[in-house]
Order: sequence, then C-alpha cells, then structure tokens
Amino acid sequence: MKASKKNSVTDRKNILRAGFGNAVPLVPKWLFYPLVFVSLALPNLIYSGISWFDTLHIMKWAWTMAPIALISLAAGAHLALSGPERTDFRFDPFAAVWFFLIAFITLQPLWTNIFAKSTYMKEWFFFASLFASYLLCYNLFDSEKALRCVLWLANLNAAVNIVFAELLVRSMNGICPFIMNVPGNYIGNTGQQEMFGLWMAMAVMNCVVLHVVYTRLSYEESSGKRLRFIRYLNLLMLAFVSWGLWNSTTRAGVLSLFVGMIISAAVICRSRGRKLLKPVGTSALIIALVLLVNICMGHFGWSRAYSLISKTSDMLVNTANIGARREIWITSWNVVKKHPLAGVGLGHFKWHYLEAQGAALRAHPWMKWQFTYWAHSEYLQWLAELGMIGAAVLLAAALWWLAAFVRSLLQRKPLSDMALWGSALIFLICFDALFSRPFHRIEIVIWLSLAFAAANRELFPPARSVRGAHAGSVYRIFGLFMAAVSVAGMFFLASGCIADKHLRAATLTDRAALQRSHIDAAAKSLMERDEANEQLAYHLLAVAKATGRPEDLQAGTEQLVRSFMVRPHGKLFFDLVDIARQTDNGRLFDLLVPYLHPDVFGEAPAASDERRK
Repeated sequence: MKASKKNSVTDRKNILRAGFGNAVPLVPKWLFYPLVFVSLALPNLIYSGISWFDTLHIMKWAWTMAPIALISLAAGAHLALSGPERTDFRFDPFAAVWFFLIAFITLQPLWTNIFAKSTYMKEWFFFASLFASYLLCYNLFDSEKALRCVLWLANLNAAVNIVFAELLVRSMNGICPFIMNVPGNYIGNTGQQEMFGLWMAMAVMNCVVLHVVYTRLSYEESSGKRLRFIRYLNLLMLAFVSWGLWNSTTRAGVLSLFVGMIISAAVICRSRGRKLLKPVGTSALIIALVLLVNICMGHFGWSRAYSLISKTSDMLVNTANIGARREIWITSWNVVKKHPLAGVGLGHFKWHYLEAQGAALRAHPWMKWQFTYWAHSEYLQWLAELGMIGAAVLLAAALWWLAAFVRSLLQRKPLSDMALWGSALIFLICFDALFSRPFHRIEIVIWLSLAFAAANRELFPPARSVRGAHAGSVYRIFGLFMAAVSVAGMFFLASGCIADKHLRAATLTDRAALQRSHIDAAAKSLMERDEANEQLAYHLLAVAKATGRPEDLQAGTEQLVRSFMVRPHGKLFFDLVDIARQTDNGRLFDLLVPYLHPDVFGEAPAASDERRK
C-alpha cells in the first residue's frame, strides 16, 4: 500500500510536468518552503505593538506578504530568464480567472471614483499577494509531508493564541509583552473575536484531517511508536484547540467547522471508502466532549460556555436580527443600490457606509446609528465594491469550482490528503464569509490560496504544456511583471512602515514643529498618505487650541473636512459634529446632516435650522 501510494503521487507529478523536458525548480524548495511556512503559520501570532502607530495590522501584513513577495521575485525572475519549459511553470485555468479579476480591479479607477488612493493600493497589493500565493503553491507546494508540517505549525500558533486569550480574559496579559494589551477580550493576538473563532475552527479542521491521515498511514504501514505518539499528540491538540473554539463564542466559526467536517466526510466516503470515516467520528466526539467539559466548568467561572449558549439562543429567538447583522446588511444593500454596476471601488465600501446609512435611517427610523468598516458578509461587500460585473465573475468562478468538486464526488475520483484538506478548508472559510470578513484579513485568507492550490491540482485537468515561441514569450513577460510587482510591493510596504514610524513619533512629542515634520514625512508614503492627512488635521486643531486664533481653527477644520471626504468614519464624523456645535457652524452641520439619525435633527445649530427652513 505504501509503495502504491508513492507511485500514485509520482504519477500525478509526472502528469503535471509532462512536456517540459529538462525541468528545473521555479524556486528552490529550500527557499520556497521556509518562506511560505512563515507567511502561513506565523502572522496570526504577531501584533505590531505600541512602537508602531498601527498597533495591530502592519506587522501582520509584513510577515504575511513580504515572504510571498520574495518568492514571487525569485520565481518571476527565473521564469523571465529561463522560460516556462525549463522552470516547469503552469498557469492553470483557475489562475486565469483570478488574473482576470486582478486586471478588473486594476482598471476599476477608469469607471469608479477611487478617492481613497491609500486604501485602494493596500487592497490591490493584498489581492495581488493572494494571486501570487496561489500560483506559487499550485506550482511548488506538492509535498504532503510539507502540508502536515505547516498544519502542525498553524495549530501550535492557535494553541499559543489560546494561552494568550486565557491570560487576556483574566487581565493577566501584563506578564508577557508579546500579548496585545486588550484585557477582558478572548482574542489572543488575532485582534478580533470573529477572526479568533475562525482561526480556531481552521485549527480544529487541521487536526481532524491530520487524524484521518495518521489513521490511514497506520493502515498502510506498520504502526510504530513514533506514529502512535504523533496520533495521540494530535488528538490532544484537537481537544485543546476545540476548547479555544468553544470559548471564542463565535457562532460563525462553530458553524463553519461543522460545514468543513461534513465536506471532509463526504470526500472520504466517496473517494476513500467508509473505513476512514471512523477518525472523523472520533474527532467529532472529542469536540463534543470538550463542549461538555466547557459547560461543566462554566459553573466555576472557568469557561465562557454560557456566553456562547446565550448568543446562540438570542440568534435562534431573534431570527430577524440575524445575529445583530440586519441593520448592517440593510445599509450595505443601500451601498449596492446606489452603485449597482460599477461598484464603489476596491476597499471603498467602508468609505460609503455613512452615506448609505443616512439613507437607510430615513427609510427605517427604528435603526440605530452605527459605523462599521465591514458588511459582515464578504459576498455582500464584494457586490458593493466590485459591482454586478465583478461580482458575476466571482460567482461564475465559484460555481465552476463547485461543479468540479461535485463532479469529482459523483465520479468517486480518488483525492489525495492535500485535496481532502483543501476542499474542506475552502468550504469552511467560504461559509464563514457569509457572516464575517475572512477575505479581508491577509493572515487568514492566505490559507485559502493554499487550499485552492491543493484542491485544484486534482479537481481540474492538468494545465496544458507550453508550446511555441509565442507562448513562451508571453510567460517570460508575465515573469517580468511578477518580479516588478513584487519589488513595487516591497517598496510600498517598506515606505508604509517608515511612515507608520513617523506617525508614531508624532504622537510621542508635544513640540508642534517636530510633530508637523513627522506628519509631513509620513505623507510622502502613498500607503500612509490618507492617514497622515487625517493626523495633520488633528495637529492643526491642537495648534488652534493652543493659539486660540480663529484662522488656525478654520485651517484645522477644513483639513478635517477634507480627510472626512476621503475617509468618512465614525470618529471623524463625531469630531466634526462637536466642532459644528461648539462654533455654531451651520454650514458645517449642513454637510453632516445627511449622515445623522433623524432623531437628532432638532439638536442642530440655530444657523443650520434656519437654512433648512
């Protein structure tokens, strides 16, 4: 059985590499695997810290995207110099659709008003990194041992995050400087409860698949002590990360795990036989037992089980509220209705939220005023940002992939461990996206690239061989493009990191001239320009407060209004409302009225009241 398995893996590799002659690695494995392991397994444990202006995300971006950029640079340069025949590079049909989407969002400024340039460029490099990650993993990540290794690293990351979360919820995070300073929150270093719950669900899914793999290996070869030890250690890890999942109280994460386990069971049943369903059942039993233990320990205040039960009960009783998402979805749909075809632009959903909410409040006065950066449904947010045309491309790609997956089940196509894991994780993350925002967290969605790569090598026919000088030239040009974008992305990120440090330095000084020089230096970076302009507004307002001169206050207010027009969010809005009230600025209040709840119209300054009459 072991020899047969090795032969089947070899056959798959030979099929993928047919017609390339003397193929050489696109990127040396000794370089590819360490860098991709860092990108996948480390960022969820990292937070930037108080030495940065962005205390959470910027280092997560760096540790996720920089390794991919380095691999892309090496791969692109090698492809451009050696050509696709020698580098064994393939551009599969799914990658072609993904590339079309990148081209679509690149051209989007031609028909959509992209006014927040920093936001757009961040999102562009975000999705370019995901595309590059998919291409690289499709061509290079072909080792099942490497997959097991990276799954273990991810699970260790999740386990450490659970320890951090337990310390945080007990306000004991001060004992470790590497833990986010958010006491009382069960989020570890993920920075957000829903993302913590999804990360735990992914770790549990990893453990389930690993248990299936180790069980299969025990059937195919003599079950030595080492294999038995790893199997039991994995089950222990399964119990521990299940504890983290239940204590996250994230309903979307729990439901997503159920979906992933159902898919894994379906794949096993159709492609492996029912014998390997037993480890899935064992895993489900362990997960259920951990929930029971969690509920019992809740009596002593040692778990958060009752919070999960309360939230779940509220969701079942108040079904119309859809887990407190109804009002957000109503507002998000208003964004879609106002920009149905072109969309609001990549990354610009959050900058249209307040305007859309103003219209929603007038139509539904019962709604409460709130601000959020996310639609709390990735599909709704994609529809708002890309418009119907871009969303139709995504829907077509999703249905195409789903059809290939269903076809493989109906045909009882034998799928490898990698395809089993990839398919389960794709369904897990995509189901979670119905209620959350995994596509907007690079440290989470980077796993989706690997999952698609692992599944697509077997769900779709092998990509065709590259033939002819013309096709080879196209691939070489693409290699140059890939390398150039990688270099541009690294410069973009590096300039953003430097600018972020300048913004942090600006907050640490009370010397106006020095603070202004740091802000001006930060504004030179495209990545942080919009943030720097916003900080400039607060700097000017602080100067006005110190000098007491009306012209200084006017300059600060005008700069704050300009920043609000570029990035309208909750804090800026309320700061402008306060300025309008304190200065009795009716003109400014008129600008803000469309964003206000109808109940507060009566609190407008007198000048504004007269103007509306």
